[in-house]
Amino acid sequence: EKQVEENLTPLIEGTTIDKIILKGNVFNPTGMATANRELLKELSKLTKVQTNDIWTDVFDCNEGLEYLNEPINPGKKSCTIFAEAPQHWRDCYGKPYGMCVHEGTKIPELWVPQINKMSKLFVPSEATKNLFKWNGVHIPIVVIPHGVSEIYKPNRKAKEGEEKKNFIFLSVNSWTGREGDRKGTELLIKAFDEEFKDEKVILLLKISTFFESGRNYADIIKTILGHHNPKIMINDEYVSEKELVQYYQKSDCFVAPTRGEGFGLTIANAIACGLPTIVTKDSNSGHMDFCKKDFTYFIDSHETIQGDLSYYVPGNMLAEPDFESLKKQMRYVYENQEEASGKGMKGSKFVRENFSWKESAKKLMEELK
Repeated sequence: EKQVEENLTPLIEGTTIDKIILKGNVFNPTGMATANRELLKELSKLTKVQTNDIWTDVFDCNEGLEYLNEPINPGKKSCTIFAEAPQHWRDCYGKPYGMCVHEGTKIPELWVPQINKMSKLFVPSEATKNLFKWNGVHIPIVVIPHGVSEIYKPNRKAKEGEEKKNFIFLSVNSWTGREGDRKGTELLIKAFDEEFKDEKVILLLKISTFFESGRNYADIIKTILGHHNPKIMINDEYVSEKELVQYYQKSDCFVAPTRGEGFGLTIANAIACGLPTIVTKDSNSGHMDFCKKDFTYFIDSHETIQGDLSYYVPGNMLAEPDFESLKKQMRYVYENQEEASGKGMKGSKFVRENFSWKESAKKLMEELK
């Protein structure tokens, strides 16, 4: 407790906010950094912002953000938003606020005293708000939803502009290659392999763990199935966001048999692009805030499992998607493409109208004031 108190002792006192200092990942293409980066871009239109992240010229997503790469100059009316794992929350300027994403039913116990020293905790969904309340966080918890960038939108010409030979199921995630992974990718691979033998259908896996080398996903999939399936296509290279959007726009259905989401940014992006979306029905996951029954195809989930101990504490239970339900929904969407396309467009309208980074930044500023 004493160490926590010392870590969070404000370096500069202030009563009103004229600068936000965000401590967390910003300048890389991971999901968390993307959320922080998009939020900062909108916040910079409302007030001064800075970050302590290490600048990199490698990724195109940082173009035009050099103004964030300055030595921290807190001024007299700053606040600090910690936007990384709570064990790293230390040295703040002005009032301290926390911003955290997690999924499941349990958080690390060491997080709780750190979080409770904050003025408020910002989370992206109702599910994450409940998660932290259940685990002893007693400070105000405010939902600041993640958003979708304007670049994520339907583009029918993307499909019409090329000869369409195959129906494309798309998955975009950071698969570790292990069975039991949070994203449920091994279930998707098995379901596709069993359900689609002779049809002109492919499964496209856009895997974003390009920052971790040494995985041969083709061999991993062959080990899982016991054979090679040429209809399963893999891309684990870094692509620009402009290219990534085209993956969504050229596909026919997005599939996410996830075991847990703090928000589900790739799911939101897919829906924004007008893709019919198949996703796990899970009241403990953030995607349920925007995956509505009138435009989403839900995978049943009747059981929970221990989350991967490489990432989660013992007792953190995640939803287990029902394998037969996953196959059933994929088959249904494939055989009812006109209906699914209509639902996809309905979902796109809902997500793009209700989940924007602009509105997220505006709500955050109101909470800071």
